[in-house]
Amino acid sequence: MEQSLSQPLDTVYIVRIDGTRFGPFETQLEPNKALIWEVTLNAGAGDTLEHHKGAGVVDLYAITNTHFQPQMSGVQAHYTVRLRKAG
Repeated sequence: MEQSLSQPLDTVYIVRIDGTRFGPFETQLEPNKALIWEVTLNAGAGDTLEHHKGAGVVDLYAITNTHFQPQMSGVQAHYTVRLRKAG
């Protein structure tokens, strides 16, 4: 399945434990996970995902796991990032 652009994409940033910030990335957030269509993603357990919702609203999620899925027939390379709501 290729990246679906039929629904609006969410804008997220990755903040490493050391405070280094990467992004923005466009993704589709789902309950407890985000799919990020990148072939290199500098993120891991313990880092934070910032979901920028507009009007200055930012939701924070703790990253619990990342998994890279290489490109396969009909599926773009991407990372699955497992999350839990921070705070």
